[in-house]
Amino acid sequence: MKLLKHSKSQQAISASNRTGALTVEFAIVVPLIFLLFLGGLELSALNFARQTAGNASYEAARKLIIPGGTAAQAQAEGLRQMNIVGLGTGATVTIVNDPDYATATVSVPASNVSWGLVRFCSGYTLRQSCTLTKE
Repeated sequence: MKLLKHSKSQQAISASNRTGALTVEFAIVVPLIFLLFLGGLELSALNFARQTAGNASYEAARKLIIPGGTAAQAQAEGLRQMNIVGLGTGATVTIVNDPDYATATVSVPASNVSWGLVRFCSGYTLRQSCTLTKE
């Protein structure tokens, strides 16, 4: 078996043929990495808004089941919870007050929550609802 040996001049020639390859590979990969990173931030922001809307709907329904609680108080509480974290712009709170249970639904346009990738979430609305039984 014969081993091929490359001379130093041949190795230098093959290394010089690869100059700029790292730059091209970097230029191809970096936009994809940034897209994944920003997409992760966007999904985190949407999940944060969804969790906040769920908590706001719970607090609004809780305000309604307290004896003497009114729909106006429940709606104000839901909006107050959304305003605490800065998501009150465009948020709506819908209250259903039945004799046996109370339901609060908080809706937030996803485009109000977006950090920049609006085209992926425009037209969507985050809705969270909570139903509690009255005593």
